[in-house]
Amino acid sequence: MRTFDFAAFALTSALLVCHASIDPSKKTGENLNFKFGNGRVLNKEQHDGSFVSVKIKDLSPKFLSFYNEATRLNLSESKRWLLWKERYDFAAVPPTPQGDSIARRLLDKSWTRYPELVKALTKGDLIGKPDPSQILESIAQILKPQNKIQITLLSYVGGFEDNAFTNVTKDGIVVAVPRESPQLTRELLMTHEFTHAVQISMGYLSGGYIRTIGAIVVSEGLATRLTQKLHPQLSEGSFIEITPGWLKLCKDHQTEILKDIRKHISSNNENDIMQYTMGKSYLGIEREAYYTGWVVVEHWLSEGKSFADIAHISEMNMPSKATEAVDEILKYGH
Repeated sequence: MRTFDFAAFALTSALLVCHASIDPSKKTGENLNFKFGNGRVLNKEQHDGSFVSVKIKDLSPKFLSFYNEATRLNLSESKRWLLWKERYDFAAVPPTPQGDSIARRLLDKSWTRYPELVKALTKGDLIGKPDPSQILESIAQILKPQNKIQITLLSYVGGFEDNAFTNVTKDGIVVAVPRESPQLTRELLMTHEFTHAVQISMGYLSGGYIRTIGAIVVSEGLATRLTQKLHPQLSEGSFIEITPGWLKLCKDHQTEILKDIRKHISSNNENDIMQYTMGKSYLGIEREAYYTGWVVVEHWLSEGKSFADIAHISEMNMPSKATEAVDEILKYGH
């Protein structure tokens, strides 16, 4: 059974599992009090029957309120920024002064691109496509959860950076997806993030920002490979690349990458998390944890493991399981 609930409600919350560490709470006029970092307490609670439920929280009316007023008054960049802070104040950036600087740059850079998006929003196409409930149901059929999967989709207007994220809150699991991204991009983002959300809901992933490199490897590998399975017509880079050519670079240096990350796979040090997800290693290659997950999950699938098998690896066992897989790949290859 699936439900699709557009009812308005207030979010009172707490990873970002993968992509951003943002604070969308600030004064948006509703109770968007997100708190990041702790994640969900893992459990094995089971429910009779399985169904998926998607609630929609749409921030585009808030954005339109800001945009229409800023346009009407023909505000300068500095005054436009102040109005943005007052009426919208939501961006996929860190909750720091540096995050504010990034948000302002995104706003200024995107301003001339907003008119086309606003046309769609004012026509009533607030959520856009695809249908998130269908995507979530497809993922649930593959991962085979035994519990109820209830997710909130937060549709927001960003800065055309295609930044989606999954956030564990005290009221449930929230997946935020930018409204301005093209339809196919939104579909890929939803598939990836919904995979994280289902794994969190199943009780095998906490969803906290502070987690081991091994947990990042397994959860990101699962999300990228499952997205690939559901979109087999697209090239490999569509599911994991940010910088063109990155995947080939990683393949060319696979042995060095795996040997490097293996030494840190049990670490949950914040500096290591930053280095292997957003930064560069001593090899000068960025996002090594994502590439390691890409090859580790491919290795498991080639051995006959199912996506459901991988999704049922508990977070505490992810470092050891990932280490075993890395050792096998280094010794035998794929």
